[in-house]
Amino acid sequence: MGQKDSLQKDNKAQKIVQIFTTNKYLVSPFVFYMPETNWVVGGGIKRFFNGGGSGDSLTRISNTSVFAQYSLNNQLMFEHNYQIFTNKEKYYLVGFYGFNRFPVNYYGAGKDASLDKKELISFDHIRFENLTLRKIATGFFAGLGWRYFKTFHIQGQNGILEQSQIAGFQGSEISGLNVSALFDNRDNVLTPSTGTFAQIEWSTHRTWWGSTHRFDKTVIDLRQYWRVKQRADVAALQAYFQLMNGDIPFNELSQLGGDMIMRGYYLGSFRDNNLLALQAEYRWQVLKRWGLIGFAGLGGVNNSLALAQYQWKPSYGGGLRFKINRKENVNVRIDYGFGEGQQNVYFFIAEAF
Repeated sequence: MGQKDSLQKDNKAQKIVQIFTTNKYLVSPFVFYMPETNWVVGGGIKRFFNGGGSGDSLTRISNTSVFAQYSLNNQLMFEHNYQIFTNKEKYYLVGFYGFNRFPVNYYGAGKDASLDKKELISFDHIRFENLTLRKIATGFFAGLGWRYFKTFHIQGQNGILEQSQIAGFQGSEISGLNVSALFDNRDNVLTPSTGTFAQIEWSTHRTWWGSTHRFDKTVIDLRQYWRVKQRADVAALQAYFQLMNGDIPFNELSQLGGDMIMRGYYLGSFRDNNLLALQAEYRWQVLKRWGLIGFAGLGGVNNSLALAQYQWKPSYGGGLRFKINRKENVNVRIDYGFGEGQQNVYFFIAEAF
């Protein structure tokens, strides 16, 4: 091997080392145990980059991440998601794709579902959803996308899902067009401290596009952020509405709970055509890298929009923040949420909203 080849190899090795030792990447391996899954091992890599090139201050930081986990019960989850701004934010690309075979708790459908009755079900789930948005004015974007979800190999324990004969209980294939309009002038898409986010997204699913069920879905997501004067604290408010009509499979129904909104409840504790939810959060920056948060929310599901028919559920809790990437202002969060009859803990990178 010549000296030139040796130098080229050394340069390549140095570049690889630099990639994973700079602030451009976050690597997070993990191991945990749950009775439903046995031992689980996995990890994720999140990358940060400027789609406009180095020195471009007009383009917000983009991010993309890959996540995978595997259990000793042969359960698998994989996902790749991305939020990408091109040069001068001419385009905004957002979406994800993945596959999972993991157990979930099914409590039934409707606002009157009982948290005392549940069935552990598992299924194979292929997921794909994307939007390509074009900037039409400063902060304003509009565009199209596609969503495809396939659910198959559904298995339950005690027959609650099968006995219900609910749409999609034997499997479903969802294919549909996304149309979206967005206003977004947040300073950071992962850890916002100022600005406004307002999005309306409409999806339509039809049999001629390969969908086994015909239905429409509308999501309205409104968020506002304020930096508290003379401090690094942040106050945040979100209103989230998911409205659906048609022949909706059970796993596509609007679901209350999870790590993003109504964090006191397991995702899908209550599910129906429509979900209405509000949440507020205050983020105290205690030290340069450490912070505390408190949050509270109110939400409910129903098969109509008649507000008087909703059984409103409270959610509240707190959490701890560690700024794992100071340059891009990205936090690792641990949240503990409480609801009526449930409580949950969450560990994630980036804020809930």
